[in-house]
Amino acid sequence: MVDLDLLAKRARRASEWGRLRVGCRGGVLALAFVGIAAVGGTATSAVLGLGTLLVCASIGLGWWNAEGARAARSGLALGAIPMIAGLVTLAAEGWCDPDHAMTACGIGCLLAGLAAGGGSAWHAAATAPRRRLRAWAQIGLVASVTTALGCVGLGTGSALAVLGAMAAGALIGWGPARMRARA
Repeated sequence: MVDLDLLAKRARRASEWGRLRVGCRGGVLALAFVGIAAVGGTATSAVLGLGTLLVCASIGLGWWNAEGARAARSGLALGAIPMIAGLVTLAAEGWCDPDHAMTACGIGCLLAGLAAGGGSAWHAAATAPRRRLRAWAQIGLVASVTTALGCVGLGTGSALAVLGAMAAGALIGWGPARMRARA
C-alpha cells in the first residue's frame, strides 16, 4: 500500500526545491550585476549592501511564485539600463564634471531612468488586471535597486535623481501602457 502522507511530503519538498532553483536563476544574474557594479563603481561597501538586497529580492521573488520570477527578471533587465549609464558616467569622469549639476552624463542617466521607469509600467500593464499593481511594485523594487548599484558611486543626490526619474517614467508610462493592455 502507498503512504499518501509520505507522497504528499515528497511532493511539497520537490516543489519547494523547484521554486528555489527558479529563484536562484534570478539570483545568479543579480550576482553578476553586483560584480559588474563592484568592479566599475567606487562605493564598494554601498554596492555590496545594495547587492545583498538585490540578490535576496531576486531569489525571494523567484521562490514566491512565477509572477515574482518574471518581475525579478524584468526588473533586472530594466534596471540594467540606468545602471550601465551610471557606470559609464563614473568611467567617463574625465569628461563629465561632477561639480556641475547638469552635464551630458547627468542628462543621460536621467533619460535612462525615465526609460527604465516607463518600461516597468509597460511590463506591469501586460499582467492580469488584479495583479497589475503588485507586479509594478515588484518590478520597480528590483529595477530601483539595480539602478542604485550603478548610480551610488555618483553620490546620493545623483542616485536619488535617477531613482526619481524612474518613478516619473513609471507614472508617465502607466497611462499609455494601460491603454495598450485594454486594447
